[in-house]
Amino acid sequence: MHKKLKNMEGVELFENEVVGPELIGTIEYVQGDRYEFYGAIIPTTHRLFIKIQVDGDEIHTRDVLYKDITGISHEKLLMVGTMLHIWIGEKIEISMKSVSDGRIDRFLEFLYKYRSRELNLEPEQESNVG
Repeated sequence: MHKKLKNMEGVELFENEVVGPELIGTIEYVQGDRYEFYGAIIPTTHRLFIKIQVDGDEIHTRDVLYKDITGISHEKLLMVGTMLHIWIGEKIEISMKSVSDGRIDRFLEFLYKYRSRELNLEPEQESNVG
């Protein structure tokens, strides 16, 4: 299932859109009457993908444009580990818990860099991503 969550096959990417390092874990995200799923959060150079496993092998994918994300925060909790929060509007819409610290650093570096570029907060330079 891990590989299926990371797989971006069948997802239509924008021209020149590059996929960054993903995080896999437990995602707190409201869908119907459920709020906790095994899933992946995958940044690209233009948006963020949330992929969750619903029933059995069924994977649901949602993308969020960087302009719609109002904040990104993370915290270390004693019993849970690192939690990542994605804010849309004035509330946390998506959280991921038990994120390994080694992966979150690369993930956040990529996400901050390309979100800043997408929001025109940083001048765009030649990219060597890939």
